[in-house]
Amino acid sequence: MALFNSAVNPIRYGVILEIASGSVLAAIVRSERDTPHPDLIWSVREHVKRTTEHDIEVSAKGVLTALMNAMLAVESEGRNTLKTFDKTATLKHVQVSITAPWSYTISKVINYTEANTFTITSALIANLMEAAQKKIAEELKENELASDLGLVIMTRATTDIQANEYRTENPVGQKAESLALTQISAVAQTYITEAINDIHKKVLPHTTIERYSFMLLFHCVIRELHHYTTEYCLVDITDEATEIGIVRDGILRYCTHAPRGISTIARELATVLGLPIDEAHAFLREPYYSHALGEMNAENRTKVQAVLTEYQSAITDLFHETGDTLSIPKVLFLHGGFQTETFFTEQIALAARAATNSTHNIHPVSTELLTEHYTSEQKQAIMEGNPDTAILVAAAFFHKQHHCNDFIQV
Repeated sequence: MALFNSAVNPIRYGVILEIASGSVLAAIVRSERDTPHPDLIWSVREHVKRTTEHDIEVSAKGVLTALMNAMLAVESEGRNTLKTFDKTATLKHVQVSITAPWSYTISKVINYTEANTFTITSALIANLMEAAQKKIAEELKENELASDLGLVIMTRATTDIQANEYRTENPVGQKAESLALTQISAVAQTYITEAINDIHKKVLPHTTIERYSFMLLFHCVIRELHHYTTEYCLVDITDEATEIGIVRDGILRYCTHAPRGISTIARELATVLGLPIDEAHAFLREPYYSHALGEMNAENRTKVQAVLTEYQSAITDLFHETGDTLSIPKVLFLHGGFQTETFFTEQIALAARAATNSTHNIHPVSTELLTEHYTSEQKQAIMEGNPDTAILVAAAFFHKQHHCNDFIQV
């Protein structure tokens, strides 16, 4: 195991990979310590072929093909672009994030109390970490889904330590009556991680690799950008899944997902409206969605509403699974596909209202939000290209390696 803290070298070049449910993102970034943001040098997103039928095994094979194509693009176009940017640059790091349904994020809080004041030691913290790991391992062992799919823990993150219910970054040596430690494990399907390791050894053998769930990255980046907000719900929508993470007191407490996403809705719309699959995908974008809906006859509008109601119902059920007795927080951060933010903001707002009988503040994780510290010229360059927010989330995490404290690669 290797422990990752803050950067050692002032400048780092790395490859970012995001393995989503229907595509793979690859990017090359430059990170310089003590600067507000990284440089985005090159990127590509390889999509799985769209069809009106969906099969999880076929989808998984499509994602692995997209992964290989993305890595080949890194070796050719990516390296050439990097050489033009800096002919002395060397790629030394690979950061992989995996979304639902290929990954799962499990959070456990371990509490320790004594009647009398005690001194916090490294050994005590290590014991609490071990207890958290045992709980997560037991949960995976008992989980029928885990045994069927063959899941493996990729990364463990100690994201929060509280002494006497106050967060602390330097607990060792402090006096306390209670201590709480939060550990998150990023878990992924074995055949995905094996494919990643195999491609890494073949294409980028001289780089170090770090693997995370996308929800872990998402949590860390929002926690950094909105450190004053401590109660919120994270929503990540990909082609075939909608994943949520519940954050309370700044701690990621619970994650779950539904196997329904952008492509799921597009396939259903293609079926009920008799549209080509690509046109159904375009239907979810504004201003096309509002215009097309307005031009429809009553029968087709009813069909569309039935599809959307089914999605909203699935997400409402998801919002009831908060992992505690409370309803979802009032604030939601929504990360979704490019050009579908407006559409899904409406769907998620309706699902949240159905779950809680109240309105929620939904903040799309937009390019504007993620480039807050970029110069106007850099923002313009990003907007003129293909502003893929997943790149910006992953690059921000790469730039701030120590976002949530200590990360242990398994």
